[in-house]
Amino acid sequence: MKTQQVFLLVPQEDVEEIRNTLRDIKGQLSGNKNKVKVLGDYISEKEAQELLNRKTTWFWQKRKSGELSGKKAGNQWFYKKEDIIRFIEKGIS
Repeated sequence: MKTQQVFLLVPQEDVEEIRNTLRDIKGQLSGNKNKVKVLGDYISEKEAQELLNRKTTWFWQKRKSGELSGKKAGNQWFYKKEDIIRFIEKGIS
């Protein structure tokens, strides 16, 4: 029985995000705890909290209001670096 191949068109940005996520997961599984948790153009919520001096609730409110978009992987949120920089530049509100 011959298996049919299926080809999908996926934007390059999505492919890079998948690669970066897999690289991070491999690092986590290898037990390398010293590795910085950066996924391409994304940073973890913990790192963003340190940069903005804000708590989890603030990030939840900003996601809910649409002022900040994030991606969740497992039980951890990630945000684009440029979005976090934008909050720093305009003065955090």
